[in-house]
Amino acid sequence: MVYSLFKTFLWVAALSLLLYSGSLYPQEIRFESDDLRSNILQVADNYARNGDFKAAILQYYEYLYRFPDDSLLPQIALRLATVYQETGNFTVAERHLKEAIAKYSHTKYDLENRLRLAVLYYENGNYEAAIEYALPQPEEPFRLVELYCWIQLDETGIADTLADQIRQGKYCPEIISEYFNLRNSDVAFDWKKKWGAYTMSALLPGSGRILIGEYKDGILTVLGFGGLIKVTLYTLQNHPAFYYYAATGTLIYYGLNMYSTHFAIERYRDRVMQSNLRRLLRIYPLSEQLRLALPY
Repeated sequence: MVYSLFKTFLWVAALSLLLYSGSLYPQEIRFESDDLRSNILQVADNYARNGDFKAAILQYYEYLYRFPDDSLLPQIALRLATVYQETGNFTVAERHLKEAIAKYSHTKYDLENRLRLAVLYYENGNYEAAIEYALPQPEEPFRLVELYCWIQLDETGIADTLADQIRQGKYCPEIISEYFNLRNSDVAFDWKKKWGAYTMSALLPGSGRILIGEYKDGILTVLGFGGLIKVTLYTLQNHPAFYYYAATGTLIYYGLNMYSTHFAIERYRDRVMQSNLRRLLRIYPLSEQLRLALPY
């Protein structure tokens, strides 16, 4: 009885595999035409969309080999550069983009190629190179590349000026309004730490700076104040004639501590704002702001 049921189960399982075997294997690509060029390109794009970049690269190179004078070469160069960038091979991607810029400057892909090169430098963390490349470019989108780079380089003042210029121009993506909303808002600032730093520095000079992350200067200030207190008490007990000078020096030190705490809080505010701006850049990727969709 048990053997019979087990045998029936095996037959049902085998039949199910036969019926649904098509779902166990990848579907073949259905070519849209019999044209070899479009078929190679379709296969390459399909590989790229599915993340098989090595196979896509081979197909794109086959296209270049078979059709060296084809009208679609500007697109192929752009696709190759993008795929290499996806693999993290920025050097080869840069080479393809530079070749495309040199060869196809008269085509409709010229601006996109130049923008992608600037974005390539940016995404590779080479912000100075991105700025150097973007500065002489006349088109407004390159100003956005500069803005992103200046933010990453902690040059918020330059970024503010540039953002204002972009806002006054015709090219104004959504990140500019978000940028100014963040810059003009105190919501993102940690008020507890701000007033905590003032309070702690008032109670123990230097401790407030430790609270907001300036550990070295804060500890040195605490030690310096402790040393002055000891000197003041020592002069009071042993050299009363000098007590006035020691006490005055301690009070001046205390006042300078509060003064330096104020500027430390301003620096902390800048660090918080810088962190928020970088988070904003992650929410609004540069390629999306420049309307640079994947070309495949």
